[in-house]
Amino acid sequence: MITGLPVPEDRYWHREVLCDGWRQDWYRRYVEEGHFQHDPCVARCRNRVFPFLWSDLRPEAMSPRAKLVMDEARDFAMNDGLCVPIHIPFRGPAVVTAAGDRIELSPFARPLVEALCLKAFQAICRLEGLLDLECGPILGQREAEVLQWSAAGKSAEVIAIILNVSTYTVQSHLRHIREKLGANNVQRAITKGLVLGEIQAGNDKIWR
Repeated sequence: MITGLPVPEDRYWHREVLCDGWRQDWYRRYVEEGHFQHDPCVARCRNRVFPFLWSDLRPEAMSPRAKLVMDEARDFAMNDGLCVPIHIPFRGPAVVTAAGDRIELSPFARPLVEALCLKAFQAICRLEGLLDLECGPILGQREAEVLQWSAAGKSAEVIAIILNVSTYTVQSHLRHIREKLGANNVQRAITKGLVLGEIQAGNDKIWR
C-alpha cells in the first residue's frame, strides 16, 4: 500500500491512496470499521522519519482500539509489515507499507528494501504528476560529498580534513543526511544514497 496520510478526522482518506495492493476483503473491512483513524502505524508515520516493522510497535503503548486494528490485520494473514514513512517539503506525510504473513529481512537487505520503497513512491508520484521540483536530489551538494566520502570508507575526521571543514560540521551533515534519507546509521544512509542515485558506487565523484 502506498498512500498519503491526511489528518485522522478525514473521512475520505482513501482519496490519498496511490497504489493499493491490499486484499480487497481486508481493505473493505479497514474502511468499514474506520481503522484509519486508530491505526498505530499511521500515527507513527506522521511524526517519525525512520522505517519500522510492525513488530517494533509496543502493544502495551497502544489503545484498545489500536490493538484491534493490528489484531484484525492478523485475521487477514497480515502478521507483520514494514512501514517506510515519507516526508516531502510542501506535502503531507505518506507511507509505503509492505505486509504479509511474515517479514524476513536480513540486516543487509532491509536498507535496500527501504530505499526501493522510497523509489517506488517517487516513481508513482511522477506518473501521477504529484511531484515536480521535489523530484530533484534529496541531498544538498555538500551533503552528497560527505556521504560519498563516507561510502569510500573515510571517517568524519578524515572527511573534515579533505573538505577543509570542522569535524563538527561533517557530523552535522551526517545527521541531516540520515534524517533526509530516513536512515538510523551511516551505513544505511550509504545504501539508500546509492539506490536513489545521490552518490555513485566505486567512485569518489558526486553523482548528479
